[in-house]
Amino acid sequence: MEASTRRNTHGDPPKISVNLPKLSELTQSKKPWREVQLPIDILLLTVKDVEFLSCYYYINDLIKSYLKGLGLVYFGSIGEDKDVKLKVALMKCSEGSNVPGGALIVVKNAVTQLRPKAVFSVGHCSGMNQESTKLGDVVVSKKLTTYSYQKVAKDGKKFRGFITPVSRDIAELIECAGHGWNPPLENPKERKVEVHCGEVLSGSELVQAEWRRDELVKSFPEAIAIETEGELVFFVSGVFSAARDL
Repeated sequence: MEASTRRNTHGDPPKISVNLPKLSELTQSKKPWREVQLPIDILLLTVKDVEFLSCYYYINDLIKSYLKGLGLVYFGSIGEDKDVKLKVALMKCSEGSNVPGGALIVVKNAVTQLRPKAVFSVGHCSGMNQESTKLGDVVVSKKLTTYSYQKVAKDGKKFRGFITPVSRDIAELIECAGHGWNPPLENPKERKVEVHCGEVLSGSELVQAEWRRDELVKSFPEAIAIETEGELVFFVSGVFSAARDL
């Protein structure tokens, strides 16, 4: 996820050196669903156009296919090794979890049909500490914690959220997420882009008020970021984890 800082939420991140495609320039290559090679390795789930196009740019050999009940899915491959490529599927869903076309429904159907080894939600988040997480930095979640569930007592609020860690195999990869990666910046000397791995908060609120963020920082001191797409990340994690346990 791309992070924004606490007091510079509406600023501009560093300019990138790549030219993302326009929606009108997306592939016209189609395949009937029965000809799609399944299962896949990785499912990338996005909400905003810029998130979708940023993923699309890095996928090779793209084709698209449609399945009723799932929608339009873009298939391709990722990897620098000519002999070993990861099979990737890219999708969009609506913002929010329980809305029509939202993450809860889309991920459930996608995991059933595509049978991925891993699901990644790609999007924007907001950094919890402007000193450590700068606008444009990359945040990778090692653990998701919901903050919407709380008990209101005489001595104040007590958060009682759910904690969902990533799988063991993914956790091992996350620790090396920034190794050898050079961000595609237009001006690399302008500022340093860093990769942060840690706890990410997930909830139904779009937190913009500083007092609310300070409250969450106090309650969850280990959290490095908060996702801004209405519990999308949490439902992606929860549905996929349940599917993998079957």
